[in-house]
Amino acid sequence: MHILQRFNKYLFLPLFLLCIFTFFSRNNFRNVNEVAPGLLNQPVQYTLNNREEIEFSKDNYEYHLKPLYSYEINALIIGKMDYKLFSIYKYDSIFPVDLCLIWGSNVANKVYKDRRIKFSQDCRWCWVQWEGEVDFSMGEMSNNHLLVNDRGLERKINSLLRGDQIRIKGKLVNVEAKAMGKDSPEQIQWNTSASRSDNGAGACEVIYVEEIEILKKANLFSDTLFKAGCLGLIALIILNVIDFFLPFYRD
Repeated sequence: MHILQRFNKYLFLPLFLLCIFTFFSRNNFRNVNEVAPGLLNQPVQYTLNNREEIEFSKDNYEYHLKPLYSYEINALIIGKMDYKLFSIYKYDSIFPVDLCLIWGSNVANKVYKDRRIKFSQDCRWCWVQWEGEVDFSMGEMSNNHLLVNDRGLERKINSLLRGDQIRIKGKLVNVEAKAMGKDSPEQIQWNTSASRSDNGAGACEVIYVEEIEILKKANLFSDTLFKAGCLGLIALIILNVIDFFLPFYRD
């Protein structure tokens, strides 16, 4: 039997199943056991003396940010939504990534492990629901719209998974964005929340990210297996493509 046929017979399905299984296990925040001490603290917010506007152009939009507060949060990621991949509204390209975060007592008592609690995230919202008596603090959870103007920070944010423990430093900002290159430019305005105790529309923090640190990476074993399985699967597909076209070049 052709060696490539052996690879297809014995490797393709196991590699495919490995990628599927580890895709979900690498994003499982309920596996987190050790919590970084900083996550027990509340977010730190200070009024800025210098509120000079931040301006930059990116992805065919001109950004005008009005900083209100300096902001630092240490938290556990229980939800990540990349709106570049699942775009619904025009402003999805302006705020490409949302992180749903918990901290304080919600990580100290490991309530996130309780499977009666269901987290969900979509359409710029983060929800939590549960049945029965659950010691969950709604004031220690937030949905955060991230604004970045740095390729290195973008790559780091793209690498984040549910279960990662992170520190974000930056500014809470009100945002005005205008589409470039149009006679009647589209204009979008979005104001940040300045309180962790609010809820509903307008309760999300809009953070201009200046620093981000991964304090503890989650599910490293599953993440490594996922990457290895996907690389193996891609290599096998490439070999099959080469094998398919090789006779044409021989002729």
